[in-house]
Amino acid sequence: MAISHRISRRISRPLAALLLLAAAHAPGVLAQPKPAAPNPAEVEALIKAAKAEGELVIYGSSTDNVLKRVGDAYTAAYGIKHSFVRLSSTPLMQRYSAEASAGNIAADLLMAAGGVQPFAVEGISKGWLEPVASAGIPVIKSGQYPAAFNRNNSAIVSILLWAISFNTDKVKGADVPKDWADLLNPKWKGQILLPEPRSTEAVLDVMTLVYDKYGEDFFTKLRAQSPRMYASQVPMLQALGAGEGAIGLPTNETAAQLLVSKGSPIGTIAPPVTTGVEMQITLTARAKAKHPNAARLYANFVLSPEGNKIYNSDPGSYSVYDSASIPKGYESPKPGVGARGPQVNKLLGIQ
Repeated sequence: MAISHRISRRISRPLAALLLLAAAHAPGVLAQPKPAAPNPAEVEALIKAAKAEGELVIYGSSTDNVLKRVGDAYTAAYGIKHSFVRLSSTPLMQRYSAEASAGNIAADLLMAAGGVQPFAVEGISKGWLEPVASAGIPVIKSGQYPAAFNRNNSAIVSILLWAISFNTDKVKGADVPKDWADLLNPKWKGQILLPEPRSTEAVLDVMTLVYDKYGEDFFTKLRAQSPRMYASQVPMLQALGAGEGAIGLPTNETAAQLLVSKGSPIGTIAPPVTTGVEMQITLTARAKAKHPNAARLYANFVLSPEGNKIYNSDPGSYSVYDSASIPKGYESPKPGVGARGPQVNKLLGIQ
């Protein structure tokens, strides 16, 4: 209900003022006040304490280029050295747990996806980790960091949407699938490529979400489309780019773009209902960490609008401050999907 200059010139100033006041208090109209920025004094105190420690050790499952890009930006901003160990999430958490059990915690913080909450609950109960929500992170305390992505024990830094990819030489215009149900069109029989649901729990996250929305009948019909299975997402995308099929799913845009940059004819579209890989940060307990303030400053950096934008500057990586670009039907991965693996495999004919 914004009032144009043309209209406002035709009414009295007092009336215009009343209308603007009413509009400002009406839901969904005019810009709402932005959450308060962190207290500058708190940030400065944290920077001073972190600089006194001088360095930071990160365990992360993001790709090397992301960990280096964000770490370099952190170092440039605060003059604090960083180093990182990069492993996929499950081995990373296993390594941290083994080191913590031996009383030799090397990492000041972790960046991981998949199974983070059970890991965090266990780590907090054993005194290895502390909840991010109560760690005194200025950007969280002020409310600037979006509460919807705060998991208390951890905080979401990035979302990689699960999507549908297609070979752009084979699929064009109106034939591009927009939703999961489009895969059941008879024209795609023998043209659908899938990663093994057993390859990673992340694939099961998608499959169970689709099952909960469309039911068993969807999988019966999908199986009738004679999909071809691949060991994981990467070889499936390689096969898709080589023309071995028309559609591949589930995929994420970041993985697809690596092949697109090398000339593969692959397009990607996020359906209106989907889930994603949620990269989350957890913090070593201050009493256990070698550089606790440097870790908290890093958390404040990657959870701030500026740092989060740097973290999510690759295609398909969505910032928590860019929720308008995330499909309205997005749902966070549900816990316990691994137990539903046998059900999904049976429906797809996997023994």
